Amino acid sequence: MMKRGFAALLGGGAVLAFAQPTLAQQAPQAPELAPGEIVVTAQKRAERLQDVPLAVTAIAGEALATRGITDTKSLTQISPTLSYQQGNNPSNSSFRIRGIGTAVFGQGTESSVSTVLDGVVMARQAQGFSDLADIERIEVLRGPQGTLFGKNATGGVINIVTARPSKTLTGKINATIAEKGEYHLNGTVSGPISDKLGVRVSGFYNKDDGYIYNVTLRRKTNGYESFGLRGKMELDLGRLNLLATVDYSKNNAFCCQSVLIRSDNASLTTLVAPVVPGPNNVQVGSNGDTTSRTSQQTYSLEAKYDLDFATITSVTAWQHYSFDNTVDVDGINTAVPIYTGANAVAQYDINGGPFTLGGFTQELRMSNSGKQKLNYTIGGFFSDTTLDREFTRRFVNCTASGLTLGATCPSTNLAGFSGHHRAHLRQSQIAGFAQFDYNIAGGLKALGGLRWQHETISVWGKQDTTPAFAGDTILQSGYPLTEGYTAASDDVLTGKMGLQYEFNRRAQVYASYTRGYKGQSLGTEFTQTFNNNPVVQPETVNAFEVGFKGSTADRKVSIAVALFLAKYKNLQVQANRSDPSTNTFTFVTTNAGASETKGVEVEMTLRPVDGLSVALSGSYVKTRFDADGIGCPLQNQAAFATVATGSAAPVNTCFRYKTGSTFVSSAAQNIVGGILPNTPTWRIGINPRYEHPFAGKIAYADVNIAYQSGVNFALEQDPLQWQPEYTTVDATIGLRAEDKGLSFSLFVKNLTDQRYYTAMGTPGLFTTQTVTPTNRMGFLPKGAFRYFGATVGYKF
Repeated sequence: MMKRGFAALLGGGAVLAFAQPTLAQQAPQAPELAPGEIVVTAQKRAERLQDVPLAVTAIAGEALATRGITDTKSLTQISPTLSYQQGNNPSNSSFRIRGIGTAVFGQGTESSVSTVLDGVVMARQAQGFSDLADIERIEVLRGPQGTLFGKNATGGVINIVTARPSKTLTGKINATIAEKGEYHLNGTVSGPISDKLGVRVSGFYNKDDGYIYNVTLRRKTNGYESFGLRGKMELDLGRLNLLATVDYSKNNAFCCQSVLIRSDNASLTTLVAPVVPGPNNVQVGSNGDTTSRTSQQTYSLEAKYDLDFATITSVTAWQHYSFDNTVDVDGINTAVPIYTGANAVAQYDINGGPFTLGGFTQELRMSNSGKQKLNYTIGGFFSDTTLDREFTRRFVNCTASGLTLGATCPSTNLAGFSGHHRAHLRQSQIAGFAQFDYNIAGGLKALGGLRWQHETISVWGKQDTTPAFAGDTILQSGYPLTEGYTAASDDVLTGKMGLQYEFNRRAQVYASYTRGYKGQSLGTEFTQTFNNNPVVQPETVNAFEVGFKGSTADRKVSIAVALFLAKYKNLQVQANRSDPSTNTFTFVTTNAGASETKGVEVEMTLRPVDGLSVALSGSYVKTRFDADGIGCPLQNQAAFATVATGSAAPVNTCFRYKTGSTFVSSAAQNIVGGILPNTPTWRIGINPRYEHPFAGKIAYADVNIAYQSGVNFALEQDPLQWQPEYTTVDATIGLRAEDKGLSFSLFVKNLTDQRYYTAMGTPGLFTTQTVTPTNRMGFLPKGAFRYFGATVGYKF
């Protein structure tokens, strides 16, 4: 019944298009461009960036290449409020826009920042951390996108558009080599097979030997090897245009190990030797690698049909994603179990597992040219996603006493604990949407949009009742042994409204209100109680934005300013309820209370003389959130306040509930006015670039200076997980071919060798409220090291 209604909705849209030709007299066409302007599809139609009434950062593929941006994680360099937080694998890493992101371990939760590749919405955020090759442009849409995008994104959208087949035979190849064993190779061939059929084939191979040294394995780690192929075939039959795309990529990574940046425990310091804990540490000592293996396949067909007065677009896609990882939790040399204390963990090397995802999406929409009194986009969307998750965990305790620290534990004194689980998720959505702008008078337009969606989600899961390894005891302390099925569904109507005033082709001001929504979530992980799987409530937002975009007639100055205020309810966050003293690591997805992010973003480009451009960007973001039941920083847990069950708990203070003489909860805190993680209050970017003809080519110099203020990485507001402010400087000089021929460049990343972290946390060994709660780990990205490299390319 629902699917028939969906078909009727899409069919009704097509009937409306034919029945009301007076709405428009012209199909969508590419807008006329002045030098330096860029076309975007942030509103599902081709428009000048200048004309779009929302905050968008856009960068062309050529600019990405000359700045050495080779993966999506590096896009933080181009957008003033986009940040990236590294996890120990892609599934728990996250993007944030204006402070809003989804840093959770569970696979049952979608991201607040959605990644869209050639019109196809990636089903999980892990798919968004990918290598970039043969890109036409990338758009970062800031703020909730509650109407047009296939899965509502409450934080924003990263829209990646790859290049289409060309009308003439063209090709290019680029090779990069850099210090610390970094290599990139990518190439493209494109051209027509006939006057109606064109093809494009591109591929890449990337390798990084790593930049953190493992003193136990005597080699570098935190490297990766990846490759990918993409093929496109475009058939142009006049009114009908078909574009088929096949995209495959694979990544095998020894990533991502954190370094020990603080150890206040003598035993831990002894066991990690010769690694020296501290802020300058760039070594690890684990006997095993932290690994991550991923593969992605996407098959899509885009069909466009010109009706003269409008264009109908269909995007059909199927995607498959697989992931597997393991983490050496103890982080020390425990190839065999060793003595770390009586009944303490002797080995903790197995902690990880795979998930596989399959997803089908179908979008059908109709848009007129965007140049009429009434401009519209109407359509429908359907998605169906399945995900299978498994996880295995094992640790070994040493029951001996009085041995020398680090000594091999006798086999008769070993006690192994292990467990394994399986979970299956299915999620589907059906939606209808419409967005319009109407010219009221002169340059004044009314903006509006609505989206209705129905979504269902279900999870079946089970922990095995036998241990994962023979001879072990089933891992049960702190973990459930359950089996169960939970399903939930919801319906919602969201949308936007606003006004836009265009003074002329070069200046506009706009104001908008957007209602954003992200659907329910269910647990899929090892520690979930599957017979009582709590439904995490939908995340909603009321967002307000006022902006100005303009440029001078000679385009020597262009500027975009956006002021924003977004109020969130039930923000989906991760509560850390782990107890390292019992080797219990539990992360629970839950809802925060009221949350808010507000601030201002500025993007400006100056072109004072021919060949010189200076891109300036800046942002001020202030965030706050309220959340109950969030774990306490370890160093605060020993001083908890006791609260009688049923009584009001204190705020911003660690407490435990007690009934009679029995504690009935772990240490937690109710946070009021907390700061959202990994969100710098201030960010400033300066990017001067100079180009000049030289010897038949274009010589250029490009410098990128990026400053950000300090951030806290912990939702728990842990002061020991604070990253101070820092500034990085990247620079490139080179010669590029204007049309065809050789290109060459030299670059340096992080010229000042500025150390910084992209995540922090607590090590699993000797880090408890009763031993040493102040031990800390930090993730050093490669960008935190200075290194040089060179790129050579050829175009024909």
